[in-house]
Amino acid sequence: MDGSNGLLIVDLLRSGIRLATPILLAALGGAISNRAGVLDFALEGKMLLGSFLGILAAFWLHNSYGGALVAVLAGGLLGWIFAFFYLKYKVDLVILAIAINLLISEGTVFFLRTFYGNVGSWTDASIQQLPDIQIPIVKNIPVIGQLLSGYNAIIYASWILTALLYVVLFYTPFGRHIRAVGENKEAAKALGINVARIQYFALILGGGMCALGGAFLSIGHLTMFTRNMSNGRGWMAVTAALFGMNNPIGVFLASLLIGVADALAVRLQMLTTIPPMLIQFLPNVLAILALVLVGLRNRANVALIRRKFSLKSQKISEDGKSEAIS
Repeated sequence: MDGSNGLLIVDLLRSGIRLATPILLAALGGAISNRAGVLDFALEGKMLLGSFLGILAAFWLHNSYGGALVAVLAGGLLGWIFAFFYLKYKVDLVILAIAINLLISEGTVFFLRTFYGNVGSWTDASIQQLPDIQIPIVKNIPVIGQLLSGYNAIIYASWILTALLYVVLFYTPFGRHIRAVGENKEAAKALGINVARIQYFALILGGGMCALGGAFLSIGHLTMFTRNMSNGRGWMAVTAALFGMNNPIGVFLASLLIGVADALAVRLQMLTTIPPMLIQFLPNVLAILALVLVGLRNRANVALIRRKFSLKSQKISEDGKSEAIS
């Protein structure tokens, strides 16, 4: 591989990492909710809320970091509202998710038109993009420095959250409680675990991470808000969470795969004569294939469990007959 090809690959991976970040953050939020036994389909709306309030807060506070913090708090509040209606009033998850997604989608358009006189997009020259951070020593390492250094704080936060979430879920008692609730809610209750508290925590934390992913779009990647800015990334995040088996490391790799596919689609538009609509569909094809693989994997797991149960039952039956004969 010559130097120019190597630079192109590194550049493609850097673009993939940036494009994967909002999906990763939302997918981590979806994964922890899934682990707690709540399949959250409202990731799209939570991301959009984070994009909208993040850039508005950055404008009014004159601080992009403050905007990101406001987005996280707003996402957490929306996660609490989601949990309240689901746990308190037993609203159907799908209906609740659709309602939230539609409310946020149309609500952002309404407020944008009412207060700023715009419908499609809004920006202001005073809004500052989150600055890139150069990591000392690492930035000077060939290739590795190019891949790991020079991103903004939200990208690094997504990596840290991936590691923290993995440690919490698999190496702490609280993480075991979250997984226990997701695997068998009634058994968890019998063991004295407060199921409602666990699910409230998961949905609030998940909402905050989704909104941070949305804030990345408006103040971490661009410095503007556009109508429906999340543009299906919330649904991509649902796919990444399921494809990654709700394991933070698996979710990270699945999100990175989608991000690189998205970056590759952008590059192909500039290098080929293939119709842009077909190329833009590449990440969606990848998501569909991922869901198919998830479905096949689940069916295989169910078949394996049934086979083990059948063999065990057969062995017990044979042992019983042997004892009766003797």
